[in-house]
Amino acid sequence: MAKHIYTPISLIKKVFRLGERSLSRDEISQRLLSASDVQGEWAEQTIQSALDQPSTPFREGNSRAIIEYVQETQALSQNVWRIFQEAGGPLTEEQILRKLRSFNLISWSFNFERLGLQGDHRFSQLSDHRWILSEWEIANDEILAFIESKETKEILNKDVPYVMQMRMGMTKKKCIFLPELDDRFEILGDRITLRQDFQPVIEENAEQSVVLDSLLDDNHTSYMEVAAAMNQETLELVQETGEKTVVDQVVEDLMGALIKLEKRSTEMKEEVLSHFTANNLDAIKSLLSEKEKNEKVLEKIKDIVDELS
Repeated sequence: MAKHIYTPISLIKKVFRLGERSLSRDEISQRLLSASDVQGEWAEQTIQSALDQPSTPFREGNSRAIIEYVQETQALSQNVWRIFQEAGGPLTEEQILRKLRSFNLISWSFNFERLGLQGDHRFSQLSDHRWILSEWEIANDEILAFIESKETKEILNKDVPYVMQMRMGMTKKKCIFLPELDDRFEILGDRITLRQDFQPVIEENAEQSVVLDSLLDDNHTSYMEVAAAMNQETLELVQETGEKTVVDQVVEDLMGALIKLEKRSTEMKEEVLSHFTANNLDAIKSLLSEKEKNEKVLEKIKDIVDELS
């Protein structure tokens, strides 16, 4: 999928890891094929296309077998990065320049190439010439899997953010959906469907419980782990003083609250599993909202315990 989304230069930029300044053609080809799941001469053609671009940050080394990445960061690029953080989605070159002009950072005659985004690893260019931040994840595959799981084989535009949060943990990392650059999708007004001529690749689906666990756990510290830590603090305090104080009792009560949150978390996992199987997106939205509230309560309880300890 990525081979249709990004320009050749951005595809090559993505295979260079942080700190790498040169790679062999063979290594670049292997990483491209691994990331894009394609075969044939496509990887070598992509490398050559990136080298042939007039503003490319790539060049051949002492031999044709080595490709060097000449990275550069311009003074204005940090402002461009902030513009993308505020926009939250793809921007055209003109939109970026217009925003910089509104901050009186550039003149009207300023040339876009002077920003140096092609050589900056933080920015990637899409095949339609728009730009995004390289750290953003593209959720097309996840949305595709969700649509395939529905009997209607479609999804409403307004439901996409909830699906991305459910599948990819959007609150942790910015995810974007680009159906307009993906020939597997068809945009019909406020709906997105699979193209009629699209033939999905039949693969063994991952266990739904893995998806659901990531939805409800999100790598947060377990409520029970926090309760256990609080219990240990209470025991140590009682051992030191020889008697329970009001604070001790409050901590015990808070432990009970955490245990209730843990129990509710387990119940939500079971509920989400049933709703996910039934494609009941509204119910899943409600559970996501409840989950966020529970996490806020957990954080507040932890803050209170820190003050009491």
